Amino acid sequence: MPTIAVRPNLGDYDNSDEQTTRPRRSLALRMKVAVRRDALLRDLAAGAPAGRSPELALRASKLVTDRHRHQLANTLRRTIREAYQPATTRANISIIDRRAVIDAEVAIDALIARLTSERPVAARGMAIVELMISNAVESPLYGDAKPGTLRRQVAAATSALELEPEPGELPLAA
Repeated sequence: MPTIAVRPNLGDYDNSDEQTTRPRRSLALRMKVAVRRDALLRDLAAGAPAGRSPELALRASKLVTDRHRHQLANTLRRTIREAYQPATTRANISIIDRRAVIDAEVAIDALIARLTSERPVAARGMAIVELMISNAVESPLYGDAKPGTLRRQVAAATSALELEPEPGELPLAA
């Protein structure tokens, strides 16, 4: 996804007043992304190209940062820990589906390894992982889903982290 690495075209700027125009547009873009954060995340998870709009490009660029990758990996590590050692106090009640997490542990470990690897990741895969962790209503991580659903979703998310080769480009060996 080279469109993520390249700063999106945010429009033409009047060079005579660049000091005030550029930050204002940048702030406006960041505000649009903040307001539409969840919708942009769902669009990226569904496969919308990041280069389709400056908002998608900015949201995608935030998803693929090393910091965000490590945050998601740490969340997944805590999830596995909680599945084996649930909190005993009311203040720390675990809402995860412990059986599903234990069943998917190998797949979750593979996802953690991929998130913490040096290889770049696709924004679509990161969006899928983010939704899986943050959407308590629809995610099999929290809900009462059929056995194996979480394992399959984690495997699909791990696969979606792989970058698609550009047209005419040979795929990289894993």
